[in-house]
Amino acid sequence: MYFTGANDLVTLKSNYIHHTSGRSPKVAGNTLLHAVNNYFYANSQHAFEVDAGGKVVAEGNVFQNVKAAQQAGLGGKLFNAVNGAACKSALGRNCQLNAYGSSGALTGTDTSMLGNFAGKNVAAAGTAESAKGVVNSAGYGRI
Repeated sequence: MYFTGANDLVTLKSNYIHHTSGRSPKVAGNTLLHAVNNYFYANSQHAFEVDAGGKVVAEGNVFQNVKAAQQAGLGGKLFNAVNGAACKSALGRNCQLNAYGSSGALTGTDTSMLGNFAGKNVAAAGTAESAKGVVNSAGYGRI
């Protein structure tokens, strides 16, 4: 997945993202991405690749058997919901925590771009536990 548009606003919600090796997704180009309740499974390298200009809030996601939840040192901004209350002022609610199983963890704690979400129509988020169900509902013929 490649989200590098100029000033794009993207919600990536309730997807089963499996058997990839990187750029799952790549975010750059001043894109604002809300990744919520996705199930990342069996990624041999990295999930998030947040390059310069990319801004990501990741909440309520599951990372299972993912070598690295994010590629480090690319210059983008990622907020991993490790403290749900940090989102309240920007999203109008607490963030949901991400979950990990045999996986590297997201380390991004950049709150400087949370204000970019203020006043936007932000998707509701369930718990990471609820994201596990997307393996039974996402994909061709299951909608």
